[in-house]
Amino acid sequence: MKLVVTGGAGSVSKPLAQELLTQGHDVTVVGRTPGHLADLVGAGAQQAIGDLEDVGFLKSTFAEADGVYLMLPGNGSADSVKDFSVKLAEGFVAALTGSSVSRVVFLSSCAAHRLDGAGPLSGLGRAENVLAALTDTSVLALRAGYLYTNLLQSVDQLRATGTLGNMFEIPAGTLPVVDPVDIANVAAKALTTDEYADRTHVYVASDETGTDEIAALIGREIAQPDLRWTRLPSDDVAAMFRSFGFAESAVQDYLEGFVALDEGVLYEEYATDRPQLGTTKIEDFAKTFAAAYDRS
Repeated sequence: MKLVVTGGAGSVSKPLAQELLTQGHDVTVVGRTPGHLADLVGAGAQQAIGDLEDVGFLKSTFAEADGVYLMLPGNGSADSVKDFSVKLAEGFVAALTGSSVSRVVFLSSCAAHRLDGAGPLSGLGRAENVLAALTDTSVLALRAGYLYTNLLQSVDQLRATGTLGNMFEIPAGTLPVVDPVDIANVAAKALTTDEYADRTHVYVASDETGTDEIAALIGREIAQPDLRWTRLPSDDVAAMFRSFGFAESAVQDYLEGFVALDEGVLYEEYATDRPQLGTTKIEDFAKTFAAAYDRS
């Protein structure tokens, strides 16, 4: 099969491209920087260098493909993260219309059913609705849990302040978390088999945990057995995003998402349609976190 993977060498896109290459497929990886794609090109992939906002570029890249994996890059400078998601999805639809693509797999979120009130995750839900306009193409949304890689963003915070936390606290066993490789495995299956042919979306998770367990396991791995999850003030979290150069509207979008996560309203549908869990458990991720912590 001729398959296109957007997201360059991202945490999901890279293992997905590698798996598809291992299976013998013709794979094109889409990215903005050739150097980031060098490993995949060396493994046999073709590269398409361009911007996901460029519909003409996407149209030529997708034209002869059988299947496409789509993801939305973050954009902290957007006036509205939700509107930016819709704009990209509309561009995807324009680029795919008239192409040979019969299967689209889209990286979404467990919270995509909430079209309002969930910050960037609501944007993913709105993007799902836009992609549903592709009547001649099978579209499967992967509603992923909370990515382990999001927690890696706290490595510097932990080293600098001795605290691990965010604006939310999640009870034990109610937070679906997911390793990018487990997402990639589901995406590969969706692109190359008929297993999900009758579905519009599937939930993807590796484990189910809570914030106290996350902190305890990480603390054990980094020899800080007293480490506890800390609820951070919203002003502190907002200041962190501003320090990264995020526009004020984007900061508020992310804060909205964290509030919804804390209120426990993001995973109602996941709880009624729980998937078979992937292979990478929270105990495994704690070791990954510890390795990153030791390197920093």
